[in-house]
Amino acid sequence: MYRDKSLVPGQAIRLLALGLLAEAPRSYAELASEVRQITGLLVGPSLDMLAPPLELLRIEGLVGEEGERLTLTRTGRNELGRLIAAPMRQAASDLYRLVVALKLRFLSQLPRDEQIIQLAALTEAAEREGVRLAALEEGTGVDGLFAEWLALEREQAEARLRWLKKKTNKIQTD
Repeated sequence: MYRDKSLVPGQAIRLLALGLLAEAPRSYAELASEVRQITGLLVGPSLDMLAPPLELLRIEGLVGEEGERLTLTRTGRNELGRLIAAPMRQAASDLYRLVVALKLRFLSQLPRDEQIIQLAALTEAAEREGVRLAALEEGTGVDGLFAEWLALEREQAEARLRWLKKKTNKIQTD
């Protein structure tokens, strides 16, 4: 983890692998293939994202084996919860987008109260992003294509914020 307790790329991969195993047991080959596919589609091919070997999950006792299938251990489930709950870094990076996508994909693995906490953290990050973009727009006298791009970024941040609030309300009322 970084000093701010946010995930490094290898931990995002760990979150993905543990989350996939929380959904269903998989063979090592299936797990490796899905991890490569999902990270490749979300952030593009990157050696940084594939650095930690999946074998390490076995060595650390986070996954076990049932026949030829890997399964999540109790320790692995606890680690999955810890990784989902990790804070996030600045919103503009590929790693941030990967972590948000993985948190949302595996959010259902957490108890309802923890889901609400994680959605609140995502909402707070979206709010900070909107404030940052507004300050950038107001403080730099933007014009031209940069101004248009900045307006698009603000629209996306506002849409993300509305969506997160709507999903939080839904989970709170279900």
